[in-house]
Amino acid sequence: MKKLALLLGALSLVSSVAYAKEVVPAVEEVVVIEEAAPVAAAPMLRVTNVGQYIEIDNYSRHNASANGGAGTDDLNVGNVMLGHQVGLAYGDDWTFNLMARKGWDTDTDDGFHSEGHRIDIDAWRNFENFSVGARWRQEANMDRWLGRVKYNYGMFSGWVDAGYQFNNASEGQNDNIYSEGMPVAVTVGPVTVGYYYEYKDWNGTHHEDQTEELTHQVRLMAPLYTGEKLSLSGEYRYQFAQDKEFENTVDGNKIEWQENNRHIAILNANYALTENLSVYGYYEYDFNKYEVKDGEPGAKDLGDDYYGEFCIGWNYAF
Repeated sequence: MKKLALLLGALSLVSSVAYAKEVVPAVEEVVVIEEAAPVAAAPMLRVTNVGQYIEIDNYSRHNASANGGAGTDDLNVGNVMLGHQVGLAYGDDWTFNLMARKGWDTDTDDGFHSEGHRIDIDAWRNFENFSVGARWRQEANMDRWLGRVKYNYGMFSGWVDAGYQFNNASEGQNDNIYSEGMPVAVTVGPVTVGYYYEYKDWNGTHHEDQTEELTHQVRLMAPLYTGEKLSLSGEYRYQFAQDKEFENTVDGNKIEWQENNRHIAILNANYALTENLSVYGYYEYDFNKYEVKDGEPGAKDLGDDYYGEFCIGWNYAF
């Protein structure tokens, strides 16, 4: 009996162990793979667009050059300029623009004569709704250094440039503070209306002892046509006020000058040849209307004249 009891106990123990091996689940080894964090690409300077343009400026001017009049312009074509433009970007926040142009006085009888050049270098730091930047402009007779700001908040937008101009011309043309801008513009639907000013304050005096000049304009801008490839827009500007200050007098009278309350009309056009390449152009017509200010009793207004500006160019965006 004891042997039988021992045998049954041994069989029971073996059965329990075997059953336990069957019901205990196998534990699988989990392998954790660590992925390397992505490395942000370093900002690169890249070209965003290139282009060229031809601009023709044509004047109808007075023989009598009173202060504010323009003097004689005998060119039957005008000043013809060839310009080159390059746009650059660095990362997502910085943009740069380079422009260089050369001009020639052009007449069908007298031919071409080299006349002036211009170089503009612009840099912008762009934020969500505004940008700050700087411009250097170089011409044969001056260098201009400007701080710049522009903004766009909903229906309100604007821009202002302000800085200093070094004049490299004759002794009577002193350096001056310079500022221009459209500090406020309001857009309602497709139409934008803005206020524009231009201000000069000479360090000493300018031509004929002039010390300051300030002009005011109201500007109206609107699209005229938008098609699949062609778009047209228009702009009207009215120079409603102009003021000049002089240091001295002539025979007890303030120096005579002519206020120009001009009307300006501009037509812009753009045609997309491909997704990246477009041609564009504009025509500007200024109708100048003068009113004599100060001077001797009986001084007369200059007769009306005009200024025309035509431009055509191409732009390739990358």
